[in-house]
This record gives sequence, C-alpha cells and structure tokens, in this order.
Amino acid sequence: KTINKNTYLKTMKWKECKSLISSDLSRLASINKLGGVKKLLFNASFRITFWFRIGSYLITKHHFIAKFCLIFVQLIHKHNQYLTGIQIGFGTQIGKALMFPHYSCIVINGAAIIGDNCTIYHGVTIGSVRGPKGGVPRIGNNVVIASGAKVIGNVTIGNNVMIGSGSIVVTDIPDNSVVVGIPGKVISKEGLEHTKYYSKNYDS
Repeated sequence: KTINKNTYLKTMKWKECKSLISSDLSRLASINKLGGVKKLLFNASFRITFWFRIGSYLITKHHFIAKFCLIFVQLIHKHNQYLTGIQIGFGTQIGKALMFPHYSCIVINGAAIIGDNCTIYHGVTIGSVRGPKGGVPRIGNNVVIASGAKVIGNVTIGNNVMIGSGSIVVTDIPDNSVVVGIPGKVISKEGLEHTKYYSKNYDS
C-alpha cells in the first residue's frame, strides 16, 4: 500500500512540509518562476518527492478535509509510483533535499530512516531483514547510493558516504567512507570528496 502504517510518523506542520518540498526542488537544475510547475509535470524525481511530502503531511492530520484530500493524493502518488518505478510510502522518515537522478526499480522500506541531501540512483533497494536480528537501515546525511546498490537490514550508514554501483551493504559503514563490492567493504575514507559532486552546493 502507499501508506506505511508501521513507519515513523510525527505531527508535521505545513511550514515544514513546504520547506521539505523546496529543498527537494533546490537539488534540481536552475529554477525560474515556472520551474517548480515544470518539474512537477516533467521531472520524475520531483513528481515523486512532491506527492510523497504532501501525503506524509496529510496522514498526520485527522480532520475531515485532510482525510478527503489524502484519498486523491494517494491515487496520484500510486500512479506516479507505477510510472517511475520508485516505491516510497507516505510517512517514511526522510530528511530534506532528496533526489532521484534516474528512476526505475527503486524500493525504500517504509521504516527506514534517511537523512538530508540523499541521492538515490536507479535499481537501489533500501530494505529490511526479518527475525530477531532483523531491522531496517538508518542512513545519514549527504549519502550517495549508486545504481543497483542494496542496503539491507539493521545497519547504520554514516554521513558523507558513497556507496558504489552494485554494492550490497549488510554491515555498518562509518562516516566519510567509499563502499564497493559484495558484500560492501570500505575502500577509502574519501567519501566527502566523492559525495561533494552530488551536493546542491557543489560549484562546478
């Protein structure tokens, strides 16, 4: 379902929702007066994150108007998930400035926790492991997860981490790491140097 009942939920103010939407939009190319509208219509990343933020705001409200609006937002979001192949449920705890540079075959567990300025490429799974030692990933700020990578189970990914294409991460990863391989292993501590190229603040 679009709504994950067991995910992190908190009361969200409309001001916070707008701030999150603006931060997602800021990750994209230069914005003019109609930039937000154009991105909502034609950019897969912003189309998904926009309705995800709106839905995550509405499910924290209990009055009739919010519940009524949620029905339509849920339908739009479900349709966009089918079109883009990005599965992300309302209420998933994700920080500001989220971006999907490419889409298709992206699955994010609704109980995962993701920090600010996260970049997620196509073919990525952020998934859970069941059982006594199971759990879901907790991902820090300024993390780049490259195409085809999997982050699975009760693991903590630090800040400024670059996870290489096709990696399968099943253990904790410290800050400022570059990770590659199956299973994923740290090959350098130059994560900040690599992830800066994906930051909205990077000046090429």
